Amino acid sequence: MTDQPVIDTATDEDRKFDAALNSVLQMDKRDYPCHVGGLMVASGSEHMVRSPVDESILFGRFQEPEDGLADRAVAVASSAFDRWSITDPKERAEIFGNVLDIFRKQRYRMAAAVTISAGMTRDDALYEADRLIEITEDGIRKMSEGIKGKPIGVWAVLSEYNSPLAAPAGHAVSAILAGNAVVMIPPKECPFPVYMIYDILSQVLPDGVLNLMFDRTGKASSALIGNENVKGIAASGRGDRFEDLMFAAVDEELTFIGEFKGMNPMVVYRPQSMKAAAEFAISSAFGFGGQRMDSCSKVIVTMGERKQFVDHLLVAAGRITVGDPAERETTVGPVISKESMNDFLNMVKENRANLIFGGKRVTGDVTDAGYYVMPAIFAELPDGSELNEMDHSLPILSVQTVADLDEAIEAANDCEFGSSMGIASKDEKAVERFLAAAGSDVVYVNGTSGAVGTAVKASVTGFVRPL
Repeated sequence: MTDQPVIDTATDEDRKFDAALNSVLQMDKRDYPCHVGGLMVASGSEHMVRSPVDESILFGRFQEPEDGLADRAVAVASSAFDRWSITDPKERAEIFGNVLDIFRKQRYRMAAAVTISAGMTRDDALYEADRLIEITEDGIRKMSEGIKGKPIGVWAVLSEYNSPLAAPAGHAVSAILAGNAVVMIPPKECPFPVYMIYDILSQVLPDGVLNLMFDRTGKASSALIGNENVKGIAASGRGDRFEDLMFAAVDEELTFIGEFKGMNPMVVYRPQSMKAAAEFAISSAFGFGGQRMDSCSKVIVTMGERKQFVDHLLVAAGRITVGDPAERETTVGPVISKESMNDFLNMVKENRANLIFGGKRVTGDVTDAGYYVMPAIFAELPDGSELNEMDHSLPILSVQTVADLDEAIEAANDCEFGSSMGIASKDEKAVERFLAAAGSDVVYVNGTSGAVGTAVKASVTGFVRPL
């Protein structure tokens, strides 16, 4: 017998991503200090950041800020704002035109950094990079055309791992393009992509316009939120540090842009195809392991359609492939941390009576080194169950059964729904009723929650005060 030729099915994009991945993996490990006013600030208090893909992968030592550094960063940014805010908007647009060229050239490298540091699959990671490019393009266009408004001052940009690149960097780019100065705090679990962006922007911006601090404990975030010279806060994701923002947002002296991860619930009611509706739900629930800003945590179905929907849902779930997110065939990578993995396993244990799919740690030669779990699907959880009301940013989907459309709409609104809701239905009147009653800002129809996207509020128009 002759050997059969090996057929290479990799695309040009696959090859470029793989090359960038290898480049990032081979980078020298180093210290990552805070950056204030163009100066590197070390504290001696450092934290080693590991990859959820494989905890033996270390990015380096990230310096935690000393007490008072947040206030110092705001003072430096305020001084830089006085100069930066009076530059010609077209000059700012020209500067970011050069930045945009770098972003485009670094697309695969940025995506590879997201995959390794956060565990996103290559498609999700490339989306993060493309979304940042899109935000920058839009900001340049709007500044070139002229926007009505004036820059506000110093912005605090805070973010969590739900969008490790597009949200923090997109908000920072938009704020600075609009003439503001920024103090930025990246996700503590995966700060590396934001540090990459800082390295790019610091080469073209005046010192102090962009400042960066790693904040593992939340002290620096709290200090920024409480600093009276911070005139705007842009926050995205989900985490303990954001609880204080619920109070900061009501301050009339403070401009607030918030994009919080919620349940993004979906209603299935008389769909055109029950199979398609089930596939919508799986895709919506488990992108980035249920951790994306737009991931769905609850799907609501009527009693009469429950069995057919669940049957199709389990078939679709059976096609999930958990593994190394850098591999092309992987559909779900790891959760962000060992803590998240343990939280997931504990929630499964507490609700095992209602578990209908998954819910186990995935073990193997590759997955043993990281935080891999098979997504969990629950059905018929008891009234008042936390998994029907609160999002945990985990690969968990609850199937909630109701009597009719009215109860479905009520169930969608009666939870921590976040920025979006969805409906799969061929009934035009039902869709109209849902659209009219939905409490969220965005509603997706006959599709996945991925249509909502990431950093939807990252636009220069949100970072200026109307004249």
